[in-house]
Amino acid sequence: MDSNCSPPVSPVARSVGTAAAFQAPLFAVTILLSAYLLFQVQPLISKFLLPWFGGSPAVWTTAMLFFQSALFGGYLYAHLVARLLSSRAQTVMHLALLVSAAAMATMILPDPALKPTGNEPPGAKMLLLLSMTVGLPYFCLATTGPLIQHWFAQAFPGRPAYRLYALSNAGSFIALLSFPYVFEPRFALPDLARFWTYGFWGFALLCTIITLRTNLGRRAAASRAIVSGLATPDALDRPTRFARVLWVLLPALASLTFIATTDHVSHDIAPEPRLWIATLSLYLLTFILCFDHPRWYQRRWIAWACLSAIAGLSGRDHIPAWFGLEWDYGITEIRWIHLTAMFLICFACHGELYQRRPANPTYLTEYYLWMAFGGACGGLFVALLATNVFADYYEWPLCLVAGLLLACSVLTSERRRNTHVTIGITLLSGVGLAGLVLYWQAPLQWRTDSDADYADIRLHQSRNFYGTISVKERRYRDAAADNYRVFYSGGITHGLQYLTPEKRRWAVSYYAPDSGIGETLQYAMTQKTSLRIAIIGLGAGTLATYARQADHYDFFEINPDAVAVAEQWFSNLSDCRAQRRRVIIGDARLKLEQLPDDVQYDVIVLDAFTGGAVPVHLLTREAFQTYQRHLRPDGFIAINITNGYLNLYPVVRRQAEVLAMGFRNKFQNADPDRHIRHNHAFIISNDQHYLRRYPSVNRQFHDAQGRLLREQDPNLPGIPLWTDHFSSLSPIELKE
Repeated sequence: MDSNCSPPVSPVARSVGTAAAFQAPLFAVTILLSAYLLFQVQPLISKFLLPWFGGSPAVWTTAMLFFQSALFGGYLYAHLVARLLSSRAQTVMHLALLVSAAAMATMILPDPALKPTGNEPPGAKMLLLLSMTVGLPYFCLATTGPLIQHWFAQAFPGRPAYRLYALSNAGSFIALLSFPYVFEPRFALPDLARFWTYGFWGFALLCTIITLRTNLGRRAAASRAIVSGLATPDALDRPTRFARVLWVLLPALASLTFIATTDHVSHDIAPEPRLWIATLSLYLLTFILCFDHPRWYQRRWIAWACLSAIAGLSGRDHIPAWFGLEWDYGITEIRWIHLTAMFLICFACHGELYQRRPANPTYLTEYYLWMAFGGACGGLFVALLATNVFADYYEWPLCLVAGLLLACSVLTSERRRNTHVTIGITLLSGVGLAGLVLYWQAPLQWRTDSDADYADIRLHQSRNFYGTISVKERRYRDAAADNYRVFYSGGITHGLQYLTPEKRRWAVSYYAPDSGIGETLQYAMTQKTSLRIAIIGLGAGTLATYARQADHYDFFEINPDAVAVAEQWFSNLSDCRAQRRRVIIGDARLKLEQLPDDVQYDVIVLDAFTGGAVPVHLLTREAFQTYQRHLRPDGFIAINITNGYLNLYPVVRRQAEVLAMGFRNKFQNADPDRHIRHNHAFIISNDQHYLRRYPSVNRQFHDAQGRLLREQDPNLPGIPLWTDHFSSLSPIELKE
């Protein structure tokens, strides 16, 4: 017999193939739509909740914990339904779920009455809101991928069900990219929520058709397929225990790396939904490539690229110095260096995961179940364990080390034909490189900045839902030098205080008397004998040094740990002269919204934007309307817009223009001798005398002889007005 001739096709097989040809597009469209809706709602609901929970990057981390847990629940449902119920029972149960979820899909945005007061645990409150709104519809969508693939594999044996998973991730990828670039700029969030509801109803209809048509005839088709040799009996190709362990560990590492990268970069830059979408899109892209076809994942090349990216990322501040080079990074470069390393680690995890997929479709739902469990474990580790146990973001360097070891193990497995010496060298090199990465990242702070003149002592470090804070004390070996303490939020200075008694009440750092905020407070004191002042962002409490006995100071601070640190390690609050002084714990915007209209301030100081994680919700139109409601007609809104990555000037200028108020800005150069950091303040006021007396001062650049070279205009034309429904960091990124 000619070996090139194909065996004859039986009538049964031909009928199965014909049915598949007609129904396969329906499966594909349903899976594509379900995945699209699944990932369209994630940025939608997360952005809606962002202003309710202080604009913290932990909003996204908590949301991802919920979505990954719901995804695992959906996969568990699919596995149990597929393994334990008959075709008829599967049909009845899934139709009931579809109807219930379709009814709940009419209300996916929380009612404003459910807005948190600021006194409850933010993580628990957010999980409750997500469960009450998108919980059931999201769970229903999560069941679609594995359950429909299972039905497809049973009804049409021999056809590649795993490519439907790649199609599912392609739908998710399209959803994530279309949200910020197609829908968000054109529609308000309530409109998008309504469109999503219509899409869910369409999905429910398609899924109902598949459920009825497939399950009613699936048993007969499957039995005929087994007789014709198209299906594999359940007893064959049983996965090993080790394979199941890898089904959990590999997606867990990928999920942990994705979330840790998002968290890490968000705290360095800002918790912007577009940044979250970028990391999640790259994460999904690795799924698409790996599950579409084996040709995309070239093990050795990806492993080497992963090693190079991790080494380059960890040593970016060290390797150039070895060669006498200076290498400065802007916001875009920092983002893409991190995203590249994350992409390659996830690519390696998902590539290895796909290579260990079960050949028998009977184990398909179990495979996806363990995958979802691993992904949920990554989210649980960050949101619950790391946040409450770690004092810093240690999960980020741990991900780099785990990715490095994974790449080395892949290279080792590729070298099985080589000698044991070669394998040993590869493994030892991996361990050595892992140690070098840990040294560079310094997660336990074993490297200090001490030298012959001083020693830096870490007095405190803690981490919670809102981030990490620490206190360092610089002690000089010269007894005549002035020791001082510094308050850090993440890696950014948020206050400094001298320890010398005669200097500890000096306003330094960003708040010197000749700074923009210092000038404003002193001018206001010349106009009135008693002032009521609101300060958003406590830090070390430096601005309390301006208080007089007749003044009333309200400090708004979202992080209770920051309040404890300011009271324990700094004396600004205890030394505050104001007889009426309050520290209000909670999100400042929520707390101001809860105040009665007759609470009016002479000065509102916004001092929450110096760090990398800019709380965008404090810079929107709705936020400034709240500030204006509590501002006296002759009052001042003073904003510290100092930031190493972003030019916030055009954002606050647009808000001042919308409020129809006057404004000025002042840039102050650093003065190391006085411990004054360069700072930039923007002041909004209708006090024309103040605006004439203190004109704007832009940043100036001089040559070595002190001659003025140029003056930097901080304004950027065309920056749209930021609202709760729209904000973008890309146009205001600093290019220098």
